[in-house]
Amino acid sequence: MMTQQDFRNEWDFNRAVQDLAEQHGWKEPFHIPWVAYEAATQRGIPIPAGFPDLILRYQNVEGRSTVIAAELKTNDDEISRVQPAQKEFLLDLAQHIPTFVLRPRDWEYIERILMNGPPEATGSIIEPSPLPVRKTEWLPPQQTIHAIVYQLVSEIDSSAFSRGDLAELRRMNPEEPDSTAFYQLMGARGLLRNEALETKWAMIIHGIALMTPAAHHSGTPVGEALFEGGTPGRTSAFYSTLRLNRLLKSEGSVLVTLTKQLFLMMKATGQPFDWREMATFILSEGIDHETAEESRRSIARSYYGTEYRNSRSSTS
Repeated sequence: MMTQQDFRNEWDFNRAVQDLAEQHGWKEPFHIPWVAYEAATQRGIPIPAGFPDLILRYQNVEGRSTVIAAELKTNDDEISRVQPAQKEFLLDLAQHIPTFVLRPRDWEYIERILMNGPPEATGSIIEPSPLPVRKTEWLPPQQTIHAIVYQLVSEIDSSAFSRGDLAELRRMNPEEPDSTAFYQLMGARGLLRNEALETKWAMIIHGIALMTPAAHHSGTPVGEALFEGGTPGRTSAFYSTLRLNRLLKSEGSVLVTLTKQLFLMMKATGQPFDWREMATFILSEGIDHETAEESRRSIARSYYGTEYRNSRSSTS
């Protein structure tokens, strides 16, 4: 984990925050370097006093944007103070968007808000330094989940991926992951920082490995795949309604067992599905009630919608 000792100066800190934001899907980091202030002043172009160091924007898959503002300071609270003009500007922004004063010692907090999303705007400047830093069970934004899943599927299904590593991932127990390949895949995507989701990512990576090479198809909802089981147009479910109901109600170790059975059944029929949807279903269980409920409903809708569509087609 990066610490405050890794930053030689405020510029290093600023660049590191921008890099981390880009890694987690935040777009177009906006920063005005000090030389730009000087150049603008010389040309008579006014830049508001107190404008924050960094503006970041994140757009989710539904097209909704989140914007945050941050003033970046050093760890020396006495020398590196928020100036009156800065405070006034930040307070104005805080009425509308999450607005922060961040220091290198806040690095773990910065990782959390960029990976999992910021708190709502409160009208006050957020200074996390006095806040206790603790590990929390936060679900990554959907766009981040989708990007990570796509990367995982592409890498595991690649001809360059070691067959030995693939076999290791297939043998792995998701509840006690001990595969070097698993931790390499996790580490390459910055997922080791969130221990609360480790078992869930292990379920996802284990499942992708089990179903490879026919694991992912972005146009096939999970519910549709479960109903058809490799036979398009069938009118009787491959994955029974009893199994489906148990799956959608399961938690913890039961969910681990049932999903593994599901992955093996899909593998046997060569039936892929949209792993982005499955990943959200697995990750949200026990973490984000609203997302978990919507995920369960989405799977059920596509399952029963496929049953209705196929039955109508067979009688027409």
